[in-house]
Amino acid sequence: MTDRHRRILTVAVVCLAASLLSIHLTGDWRYLHEDNGAMQTTLALSHVEAGLAVTRGHDVFIHRQTGKAALYGHHPPGVALILAGAFSLAGSAEPAVARSVVVLLQLGSLLCMARLLGWLYPAPTALAGTLAFAILPMGAYFGRMVNYEAPCLFGVLLQLLGFVGYSTSGRKRSLVLLAAGIVLAGLVDWPAFFFAAAVGLAGAWNAHRGDVRGRHVFFVAAGASVGTLGFVILHLWWAGRGSLEALSTVAGSSAQGGTPLDGAGSFLAGQLDSFRRYFSHTGLLASLFAAGLGLVPRSRLSGVLLGGDNGKLRRTLLAVTGSAAGAYVLAAPSWASIHPYWKFYFLPFVAVSVALLFEALSGLARRTSLIVGALLLAEMIGTSTYLLRVRHTREGKYAIETTAKFRTDYLRPEDVMGPRPSR
Repeated sequence: MTDRHRRILTVAVVCLAASLLSIHLTGDWRYLHEDNGAMQTTLALSHVEAGLAVTRGHDVFIHRQTGKAALYGHHPPGVALILAGAFSLAGSAEPAVARSVVVLLQLGSLLCMARLLGWLYPAPTALAGTLAFAILPMGAYFGRMVNYEAPCLFGVLLQLLGFVGYSTSGRKRSLVLLAAGIVLAGLVDWPAFFFAAAVGLAGAWNAHRGDVRGRHVFFVAAGASVGTLGFVILHLWWAGRGSLEALSTVAGSSAQGGTPLDGAGSFLAGQLDSFRRYFSHTGLLASLFAAGLGLVPRSRLSGVLLGGDNGKLRRTLLAVTGSAAGAYVLAAPSWASIHPYWKFYFLPFVAVSVALLFEALSGLARRTSLIVGALLLAEMIGTSTYLLRVRHTREGKYAIETTAKFRTDYLRPEDVMGPRPSR
């Protein structure tokens, strides 16, 4: 496959992703978990209507009747601030504007993933991983959800690009990209720091093995993480008039309904079933295959796929993306059980794993490789088609009721930007 063909096919995958992410772009918040979009719109309108002098640049609910402001404080404030800027520029706070912002960021993540895979794999297998990132339901549905996930993942992908870029080239601008990704993602949501920690530990391990670049990665990741986390906490304390009660409350409840020994099996089974549903059977198989190779590094197949300089980078990237996403799930098991999108941050791991699985297939006889590869692609496409159809045709009662409550209790689009979206 020539570079020209690879670029053309990558553009086709991006166009396919854009079409999937744009389903019901202009519709109201009516489907599963779209109450998140109503919430983020409400928080963004607090900035637009009340101004930063009142919100202090943080997530604030402003009650319609009393005018009292209540700090949300569960996450960094990046998403609502971005949306507030988009609403002001567009002169509209309709769902299409909010969704467009998130869709563009998710497409940015897809381009970063394509670049990352292009560094580590031959063109055909890299395209398989890119396609998985684009069409699997976790990305194609929740990648358009107006919430913290897609914006944070974009920053995470910048982190990974910076890390891999510096590890391969030693160019200092890649360290700048690593730091920028940590800062950007850290101003959006907490998983940014899980990935930054994993990258920093990978750098420390490489430094321990005599790689000076690993030391640079560690110090940049540690410095950017500590600085950003410190700023986020200090800003929340300032916005809360000297209080961190909102954050301490949610942090204390994150492990409620956790996974004691007698419930660990059912928790794991539930997570695997949800993983299979939103990442497809192929995504689950590829993830287990990649994890298995990592556990037996001295096996012949592991040596072929994860050996040499390029293979070591694949192994490191799998370890970083898998451990960071897994740690985030385990940090809040009760929420991971309730919200399927808690596993959204596994997208990079699954994409790299799918590429690895297809790379392994290339070692089989050509006919066998083509048949098995076609079956795996068909399964991913079939699963994605079915689940996207279900998610975009079955309205969510909770989402509709919660959206109506936001509009009743707090600021809503018609207060600031004209008529609210049609119901």
